[in-house]
Parts: sequence; structure tokens; C-alpha cells
Amino acid sequence: MTIKVTDIDQEIEKKIIDERQKDYGNYQDNFIMLAEMFTIILANNLRTRIKPHQVGQLMMGLKLFRTTRNFKADNYTDLSIYNKMTKEVHKKEVAKKDKI
Repeated sequence: MTIKVTDIDQEIEKKIIDERQKDYGNYQDNFIMLAEMFTIILANNLRTRIKPHQVGQLMMGLKLFRTTRNFKADNYTDLSIYNKMTKEVHKKEVAKKDKI
């Protein structure tokens, strides 16, 4: 049986997500709460509320920025994980909007 690198990467990402969920709770709930917090912090600069998927985009931006400073493999792993999380949250937002 041949193990693919992509399979190993997916296993690592799942393990990281599961571990962080134990420490910090459900990422989807956290994105919703962070969207509220970011909206409050940026209230004077915004015309609309920040959506949960935009929290993921902001987190990806932070991780991407960090990759320009120095190499740390964790930033790339986190970037990949935030991408998957954000895709899932955004997809749910669109599906919910389509039902209304």
C-alpha cells in the first residue's frame, strides 16, 4: 500500500484541527464570535458587519503575511487549515442565504 503525501497532509491537518478544537472550541462558532469582535473593534471604519468567513480570510491574510517575514512551516500548515475552514464556513453562509 502506497501512502500519498496529500493523505499524510490531510491527516496532519485533521489532527491539528481536532487538537485546537479541544483547546479553543468549534472553529465555526469561534469565527462567528470573532466576526462580532472584529466588527466592534472596526466599527468606525466599517459600513457593514464582518461575516464569519471573512474572519477566516483575515486569519489567512495574517498567516500569509507571516510567511513573508521568515520561514516557519507552521504558518503554511495553518494557512492551509484556515483555507479549508473558511471554505466550509463560506459555503454554509451561501447555502443559508440561498434558502431564505
